[in-house]
Amino acid sequence: MSKMYLNEKQEKELNYVDRMGLAYCRLNSWEWDEIIGPKPDGFDELPWYDNRKFKKFRKKIRTKSDYLTPAIEGIKSIIGEANISRCWWKFELGKTEEEWRQWYVTEAFRNGD
Repeated sequence: MSKMYLNEKQEKELNYVDRMGLAYCRLNSWEWDEIIGPKPDGFDELPWYDNRKFKKFRKKIRTKSDYLTPAIEGIKSIIGEANISRCWWKFELGKTEEEWRQWYVTEAFRNGD
């Protein structure tokens, strides 16, 4: 299966946790999601992160990571790791919640979480 694409109506029908999870998936894939506000001008042209050499000695530049990382971390703190994992399986991998549940329980017990 592959990434799940939702139309506007389907997005509006998502519950709060799933909508936040969808936003997390988009942001984590370097895509803007309007749930965090309007896209900044020039966002699409920004580099993902500052990978210049000797950046300590250079003027700081804005990157996509500067905008996305705080939003990603905020969403993660609101809906939690398990919901992030579940939503990633659902929206990015196109898997069912039952497939995720089977995988998650197996992995959680295997890893001692």
